[in-house]
Amino acid sequence: MELLNYRIFSPEGDANKAATPLFILHGLLGSMDNWRTQAKRLSQTRTVITVDLRNHGDSPHIKGMSYREMYEDVIKVAQAENIKSFHLLGHSMGGKVAMQLALAHPEMVESLIVVDIAPKPYPLWHQNMFQAVMTAPIETAKSRQELDDHLKIAIEDRAERSFMLKNIKRNGITYAWKPNLKEISRGYLKIAGFTTALAQYSNKAFFIKGENSPYIQDSDNTLIQSLFPNSTITTIKNSGHLPHIQQKDNFFDAVSLFLLPFEDL
Repeated sequence: MELLNYRIFSPEGDANKAATPLFILHGLLGSMDNWRTQAKRLSQTRTVITVDLRNHGDSPHIKGMSYREMYEDVIKVAQAENIKSFHLLGHSMGGKVAMQLALAHPEMVESLIVVDIAPKPYPLWHQNMFQAVMTAPIETAKSRQELDDHLKIAIEDRAERSFMLKNIKRNGITYAWKPNLKEISRGYLKIAGFTTALAQYSNKAFFIKGENSPYIQDSDNTLIQSLFPNSTITTIKNSGHLPHIQQKDNFFDAVSLFLLPFEDL
């Protein structure tokens, strides 16, 4: 299989270039472009690599959406860049990919940052969204506004809808979806789920939740601690499921503070 599409943000200064790099993994129906602003800022102190997960963005459209398949894709990118260990940040679905990679290969993950997702199965919250996306008049739409109006039925939040519309590209005089929607929807049960062996990741882990998001509940703390015993959890005020977009500065400050002790290693 060809490699995932990825982008490297390089820091200035030899000392920063020698620091352990950071990989960033986006969420369901997202892309690495959603993380461009944060990646640029975080690359002040280390190399940052953003990737399009399989069937997303400009990465290959291929069969399979299991978490093992997705984290093995990320490992191949690291190997191609001759990176033996790295910090790993993942949001939502990308957070589950990150957790599974850390649990399976803890020697590769120097530290773990999980954004607004817990290591558990979730209800099928995205079914209405998938229906709206799959039925959108993508080939006949005259404008992005027309597609935005269609998606309003299932996606009320303007920020989340804007996030979704970034998946649209021009296809000649019409529009087209970038992601492989059929394969992603086919794998949605696996994406919503989460299974793990009796493994633990004992390095430092940092869980970030949005104050107004339902994805990480207080009742999840025991589960998180059982799998990630060296973890801390923080809340980004006045944000939902996209704290890195809805509260950019507070999110950047939280991640930078977590990574700060690693800068002198």
